[in-house]
Amino acid sequence: MTRTLGRLFLAIALAALALPAPARAGERTLNRPHYLIHTDLDPQLADDLANRLEAMYGEYSQRLATLGKAPNVPRMEVYLFRNQSDYLRFTDGKIRNSGGLFLPGRNLLAAFLNGQGRQQMRRTLQHEAFHQFAYNAISPDLPIWLNEGLAQFFEEGLWNGAGFSVGEVPPRRVRQLQADIRANRMVPFGTLLSMTDVEWAKRLSSSREQGSVQYNQSWAMVHFLAMAHSPRDEKQFLYRNRLIDFLRLLHIGKPADEAFQTAFGNNIPAFEQRFSEYAATLTATPEATMIENQNVLADLLVDFNRQGRQFDDVESFRRFVVQGHFKLHYQLGELEWNTNPDINVYFADSDGQRFLSTDLYFASRTAAALPDLVCRFTPQLKLRTRFFQTANGAVDHDLQIEVTQATASIR
Repeated sequence: MTRTLGRLFLAIALAALALPAPARAGERTLNRPHYLIHTDLDPQLADDLANRLEAMYGEYSQRLATLGKAPNVPRMEVYLFRNQSDYLRFTDGKIRNSGGLFLPGRNLLAAFLNGQGRQQMRRTLQHEAFHQFAYNAISPDLPIWLNEGLAQFFEEGLWNGAGFSVGEVPPRRVRQLQADIRANRMVPFGTLLSMTDVEWAKRLSSSREQGSVQYNQSWAMVHFLAMAHSPRDEKQFLYRNRLIDFLRLLHIGKPADEAFQTAFGNNIPAFEQRFSEYAATLTATPEATMIENQNVLADLLVDFNRQGRQFDDVESFRRFVVQGHFKLHYQLGELEWNTNPDINVYFADSDGQRFLSTDLYFASRTAAALPDLVCRFTPQLKLRTRFFQTANGAVDHDLQIEVTQATASIR
């Protein structure tokens, strides 16, 4: 079985692009404290996205509160389209490889659903909403590596309906990072630090592979600055306060190179060496790993359903997969990988213990394409994958994290 991931939806911030969109059938407007959202998405999904946008705005504000009080930003308009054709018409068809974008000149976000799916759309909005916040509350002139790196850092935040967990490390990012290190594709530190928006876009347009490298490396650099901790104390972060100082200096108008040297020093080679050591040993976080595992199981279920096979329970599903030695092949740009040869790892917790039938199970849902796949991976949280039919009649899936105890905490 082969699964080819959708094309890489690049997050692009542009100065001005679109005219007001014409009214669409079923369009409604959602009023939120920081956003005015125009959408033709179904009400349940639209409300979920609106709630996430507000929660992420609060997350940005909380994490970066030490920069000082944010300016009085007018509510930002958001256009969420069901169809890519409406999105392309709205953006004049100029950015065909984007799943969403931020228009600073109009303080406006736009994104679409069909063609990239619900999970990717949520990630796109978390990413682009940070660009809006940064433009208004930090600086309109953030270095491109920092702007994109921070946007991806928040893009990976996990929403459980009550709050966000940030600092997650998905396995796919570790794969990309390790592959780029092995192939000597990493951008020299000094080059990335001094790269302009124009140079970034030029490298992006000249090579899709190089675009993936510079995006993922920027994410890794921000993760290093925000999350690297003392080997003696996991609660002692080595560079987080310096990162905040860097942002504060940018906020008051210091040039990027001067602000970086003030916050981190001028020994760039030594700093690059510390980053390289961190990148070489970075491992995926348990939560992000469990999410990938569940998505692999969901992909298998979709493929089997396409062949006319469904299962009464997870154990019969597991036995069938194990006995058939099934595997999936994924591709994202130039990066390719296969599922683990031991398929049992996808039916097990982070300690390698196989889930009980009360912890990984199917749950019927009215009018669903397939029963939900539910995984209780901590006493407080569980993953729920819902299956639904797309506009072209195919079956796709959408994963959400649910709180099972009111006392659940989010770091």
